[in-house]
Amino acid sequence: MQNLMTLRLCKILLVSAAALFSSLVVFNNLVDYQSNYLYVMHVMSMDTTGYGEQASWRAIHNPWLWQMVYGLIIAIEAAVAILCWLGVIKMLRNVRGDFHSGKQLAVLGLTLGVVLWFLVFMGISGEWFLAWQSKSWNGIQPGFRVATLFLLMLIFISQEEK
Repeated sequence: MQNLMTLRLCKILLVSAAALFSSLVVFNNLVDYQSNYLYVMHVMSMDTTGYGEQASWRAIHNPWLWQMVYGLIIAIEAAVAILCWLGVIKMLRNVRGDFHSGKQLAVLGLTLGVVLWFLVFMGISGEWFLAWQSKSWNGIQPGFRVATLFLLMLIFISQEEK
């Protein structure tokens, strides 16, 4: 029974860490809006990639679209944080009962985090807008780190305790 409770508390702690991390990301994006907005602007305009004529049609030079995309990213990050926090609450409530069914919101939050940091920062930013070519606005490594950590947590959290 003690080993079971230890596993459950470890899972709650990890989801809490993901929730806090995501909350801090949202906070920083709102408080220091310009810093990461510049990332979105440079990536979408492809002005630091040295792209050639073949890829120039992909660049987006519309500040309204940059704002919209950045707002969507912040909203998804906020959804990750909220789902993880709600998952923590539900897991705490079910820590002595049906803990496995209490992990659903945490699993959703972590999955959304993996999708965000993998798809947006590695896929769309890195491959579509060729950010891998930029020395100054390349979010592939940070995206990989966060997506990998969230995926590892997701695998661990999803396992049923025995």
